[in-house]
Amino acid sequence: MLTFGIDWDDVLAPLNDRAIEMANEEYGFSTPLTLEDITSWENMGRAAVIKKYYNDPRLYDRQVVPEESKEFIRKLQTKGIVYIVTAAYPKFMTRRMEQIKEAFPDFPEENIIMGFQKSMVHVDIVLDDGPKNILKSNARFPVLMRKPWNRELTGLLAVNNFDEFFTLLDQIKSSMIEDRVEVRPPAIVALVGPSGSNKNLITKKLCSTGRFIVPTAYTTKPAADGIHIQISPEEFIYKKDSFIETTMYAGYAYGTKWADISALMENDKYIVMPMDLSGAIAMKRHYPTVIIFCKCSREKMIESILEKDMSNHEKMLRLISLENELKNSDLCDYIVRTNREDAIDRILEICSGKESA
Repeated sequence: MLTFGIDWDDVLAPLNDRAIEMANEEYGFSTPLTLEDITSWENMGRAAVIKKYYNDPRLYDRQVVPEESKEFIRKLQTKGIVYIVTAAYPKFMTRRMEQIKEAFPDFPEENIIMGFQKSMVHVDIVLDDGPKNILKSNARFPVLMRKPWNRELTGLLAVNNFDEFFTLLDQIKSSMIEDRVEVRPPAIVALVGPSGSNKNLITKKLCSTGRFIVPTAYTTKPAADGIHIQISPEEFIYKKDSFIETTMYAGYAYGTKWADISALMENDKYIVMPMDLSGAIAMKRHYPTVIIFCKCSREKMIESILEKDMSNHEKMLRLISLENELKNSDLCDYIVRTNREDAIDRILEICSGKESA
């Protein structure tokens, strides 16, 4: 049976939202603060003023658990053993326990774990919004709940909401029983893997066969790869509902629109998409999708990253994420070594149903 460690603040119960509210009420900013102003875990920017509320008892009185969080825990308890893991200051521990019991009156008290050393908790799957908690986690599958303050984290399993978490959970279970996926066109072929694993090159080669087509993709990064169209961060947020999947990579937003995928699904071709695993799993929620992990030697990937035309900061983020992304291969339907000459042939075999492993 699977075990889950679920964070409290800003996963089950909004905390920073309430702190933002208190700051706006107290200071009356001409331009009100929003969650988007919290640009890092350290919170050194415009929203740094909210830090003082973390020690204010009124903040915790405002922290009400939404119904969707209650339903999430009820549903998750049917999937395995659930622990609520929360970092609370000692003076607020009693109030935190009251909060949890009020929201989840039937939740086992022995499954509530309080403390700042979350890495000491051993479970199968962790869901947390804290970058340090995820990076230090001992869980087999640490999952990041995407928030503005963790957007620079790259290559980790990440979800934007509870529905995406359950889709990821289905993928995890599928990988455990080695359930191979076979799809027929029209269908999605998601190519995932670390930066430098030749995803874009493989995509172009597949399209040259005439059996594959790549959809329009959008990013807030200055577009230079010939695959993505650049849009502003403001436009990305404003039109977020038009995207079927979105993800953050090295601090930039990426996404694919519903309209573009729907139009391509009218063709009798495979839709090939280079993307991260979270985006691939989001696609799997809506369309027949096979996820192929693009595996390449570490040396080749590091060399490719260092040669890319990008800032040193982005190169650093991609290099840091390399090991985490390599672990994602366990959750993919197939693995293809993209530095081999037969890489395209293998993918064609997978799509034809001739590849068995």
